[in-house]
Amino acid sequence: MASRPEWRAGGYVTIVFFGLGVVAALIQFVPGSSFLRVNPDGITVRAVWRTKFYRWSDIEKFGVAEMDLSYSRGPQRKRMVGFNFSSSAPSVAKAQATRRMNRAMCGFEGVLPDNYGWDYAELAEHLNQLRGQYRKGSALEK
Repeated sequence: MASRPEWRAGGYVTIVFFGLGVVAALIQFVPGSSFLRVNPDGITVRAVWRTKFYRWSDIEKFGVAEMDLSYSRGPQRKRMVGFNFSSSAPSVAKAQATRRMNRAMCGFEGVLPDNYGWDYAELAEHLNQLRGQYRKGSALEK
């Protein structure tokens, strides 16, 4: 029994699509491709080799962001560590629109891409404590 050419083409497309998905998933396991680094100046977030730095003065607070998602199995809640920007944070018109959209979806203007093995609430509280500690220390130095 010979296979039809359109089935063969569909099979190749499926193999390429899911193959690329596997490669993308495996990239996240490469050491150094993602991390959360905390220092007295702020936090550095890296996800799949994209790095973003936030100064402590740019962040107002951390908390647990929750978002409702719908799947074929029914609604589910996605939890993340979220944060709001302070009024002194650099503002760009494009970023303001994204911040408003994020706040409407999950209650926070930004989110961390991972919980780094911590409980979400514990990580948010820990980051709030570090933020307070480092901001107090920098205020004393100036």
